[in-house]
Amino acid sequence: MAELVTTSTGVHYDDLIGGTNVAVVMHNVKVAAGTAMARGTLLTITDGTAAATAKAATANAILAASVDATDTVAAVYVKGEFNREKIVVADGDTIGAHEAELRSAGIYLTSLKC
Repeated sequence: MAELVTTSTGVHYDDLIGGTNVAVVMHNVKVAAGTAMARGTLLTITDGTAAATAKAATANAILAASVDATDTVAAVYVKGEFNREKIVVADGDTIGAHEAELRSAGIYLTSLKC
């Protein structure tokens, strides 16, 4: 007897967005060609161009969709509520070090942990 196998496709939730208490606002910004970054990467936008936030730099956005080395434009979140455990930070850095500056920019952090 043959086994019936079913599959489904749908939306995959990665838990980056932490809630709807603050409306999510997105912008398109330039990124340097040759730079690959994963969704959720903490960013610094300067003069309309985004780069991964270096340790001790000021963060003001979160990458909305992964970019590869050929991309020159990226969608970023500039306001909203996000889960701190899903944000990608530079080696040796912590999301807690950027919480106050993110809050000033309209980005609020919550936690998956209750």
